[in-house]
Amino acid sequence: MAAAEPEPVTLTTRWTAQRAPELHVGTGALGYVAESVAVARTRRPLLVTDSGTRAAGWPDRVAGELIEAGLPVTVWAGVRANASDLLVHELSRLITDGGHDGVIAVGGGSVIDVAKAAAGLAAAGGTLLSYEGVGLLNAVGPPVIAVPTTPCNGAEISRHSVIATADGRRFSVSGHHLAPQVVIADPRTTLTAPGQVRIDTVIDSLLHAIEAYLCRSASPYTDVWSRSAVESIAVSAVPALAEGSATAQAELMKGCIAASCAMANANASVVHALGYPLTSVYSIPHGRANALVAPEALRRLEAAAPERYRGLWPGRTDLADALAGLLDSLGVARGLRRYGVPKDHLPELARRAETYQPVLRNTRVLFSQEELLDVYRATWEARGPAGAATGPGPAGREAA
Repeated sequence: MAAAEPEPVTLTTRWTAQRAPELHVGTGALGYVAESVAVARTRRPLLVTDSGTRAAGWPDRVAGELIEAGLPVTVWAGVRANASDLLVHELSRLITDGGHDGVIAVGGGSVIDVAKAAAGLAAAGGTLLSYEGVGLLNAVGPPVIAVPTTPCNGAEISRHSVIATADGRRFSVSGHHLAPQVVIADPRTTLTAPGQVRIDTVIDSLLHAIEAYLCRSASPYTDVWSRSAVESIAVSAVPALAEGSATAQAELMKGCIAASCAMANANASVVHALGYPLTSVYSIPHGRANALVAPEALRRLEAAAPERYRGLWPGRTDLADALAGLLDSLGVARGLRRYGVPKDHLPELARRAETYQPVLRNTRVLFSQEELLDVYRATWEARGPAGAATGPGPAGREAA
């Protein structure tokens, strides 16, 4: 006898949505920075960035507009990729010792997450690790204004920050007041980011929308954002990232913001649990790590929510195949071996992935450690177009 079709997923009729930051989105939005700082009643802003973003010129442009508006600003370009809690402590002390009453984060997700965590810690005191978990970093710190310089991927909207320990373990802190007060998302600021960084960030945003739609925490509210995000990113990613279309850049920014709103209210699921160890152990950038495991992980979710799986991507009924096709169109190399991950290390990755219980509990399918290992095994062999890019980091050397 054939197996019975699963019942359609019924969304909860009781749900909540977090208050979104004030959003300024679109070409020219950068002109709202000085006004936003003034509205926040900030008199001694600290501009937080990293060396790469500063070299692109955006932090100094923002600082110049603030100085022209009569607001003295200090620029700190000390953020590094996969920043640790020790860096957050350093920035928190700088905020306190310098008497800064507002923080402007100009950069990608790492810059924004560090700025949010440091602002919260400046008010709360103690060590960041003591606030690990959900809703524990609740002190009201100086307001944060986020100016993303990569396509938005959630840090600019959410109430949590993902930080690494000194040994590379990624952990999260969150609190009611941790979200930025204002987001200024101007597509022009993303054009100076390296091409592979832009691709990885967009794929991460797309996966936020997909996981928010398929996860246990999905609600009518997050469905609106998820559907809007997938529709926008699916049609604009290749024209924006591979062809440089200005119209597509604006559509892509809209889609990434929508994905951030979905993820901030529904959270991620198994794809992120599988991706985190690839970043912490092998330094594969977060968005790329998620992209490597996502098609195989998503296929395992179809049976739990077939109507949602088959109805999310415009014009396609197989969500995993649609995503894999987009990755190929963007020239993303797939296969963990291409990124230097040895096959005999996959069991250790599965053990680490199983520790990310918050996102695993948010997944509609229960994944055992062995089932997580099966996904890693299925993604180990090289896939994608010949000569595809592996992106930044230690990738590019095939493992045995």
